[in-house]
Amino acid sequence: MSDAKWCPPSLRGIVTDYIQFGVMMWRMDVEMASLLRLTLERLGVNEVVDLCSGSGGPWFRVQWMMEKEGFPVKVWLTDKYPNAAALTFARNASGGKFDFCSEPVDATRVPETLGGFRTIFSGFHHFRPGEARDILRDAVDCQQGIAIFEITKRTAWSMLNFAATALLVPLCVPLLRPFRWSRLLWTYLFPVATPVILFDSLVSCLRSYSITEMRGMTEGLDAKGYTWEAGEIKPPHSPVPITFLVGYPTKNSLKVYEAFESL
Repeated sequence: MSDAKWCPPSLRGIVTDYIQFGVMMWRMDVEMASLLRLTLERLGVNEVVDLCSGSGGPWFRVQWMMEKEGFPVKVWLTDKYPNAAALTFARNASGGKFDFCSEPVDATRVPETLGGFRTIFSGFHHFRPGEARDILRDAVDCQQGIAIFEITKRTAWSMLNFAATALLVPLCVPLLRPFRWSRLLWTYLFPVATPVILFDSLVSCLRSYSITEMRGMTEGLDAKGYTWEAGEIKPPHSPVPITFLVGYPTKNSLKVYEAFESL
C-alpha cells in the first residue's frame, strides 16, 4: 500500500521510518554492517549506491559502524519515489558522507552515472520475480556488486512478530527521529498509520522470497566471473532472522558468507 503512487509521501515516510526504527531496536543493522563491511573490504570498494532507500534505511548506523571498524564508505541514497526532506536530512546529518539522487531511480536499470556497490534493505520483496531478476541482471551487466537484505519471511512466525510490532505504532511514533508533525497527524488525528503499517508488514511477509527462490533468480547470471551467496543471519537480539543475497564480480574462490561465519 505504501509503495502505491497515490500514497501521500508523508504517510509513506512513516512506514519507511518505522521499519528503520525496528531494525535499529532489534540491532539487525549490526549484523548487516558486519557482512557488508567484509564484502566491501574484500572487493576493495568504498562507494555504495543504495536502492529503494526510503528515508535512508539503516545506513546511519551501518555507516557509523563501518567507519568505527576502519572502513568508511561514501553512500548514494536513491529511490523510485525520493523523499527529498528525509534524504536531505540524512545528507546533512551524515556530514557529507551520504548524498542522494533527487530524481527517481529505477532499481532494474540504474543509471551509468551511479557507479558503486549496490545495496537494497527490506525492499527486494516489492518487486515481482521478473523485476527482481532484472535488478540482479543489471548489477551483473554493469559489473557491480550487490547485497540484498530482507527482514521479513513468508512464515507464520514472521507474520506474527511483524503484526505485533505494527500494533505498537502509537507508542513508538513519538520516539522516531527526526521529529515530524506529519507522523502525529497520520497516527492520532487521522489514525491510519497503524493499519497501513500492519497491512504493509503482512503483505511484505507474503511477498518475501525464500533463500531457494533467491538462488533460483541467480541461475544463468554467474557469467563474467560473478559469484552469488545466499543465506540467513540470526541476530541475537531479533526474533526474526535476516535473509541475504550477495553478488560480486571476483575470481577469488573464497566465499564471503563462509568467511563471515568464521568470524
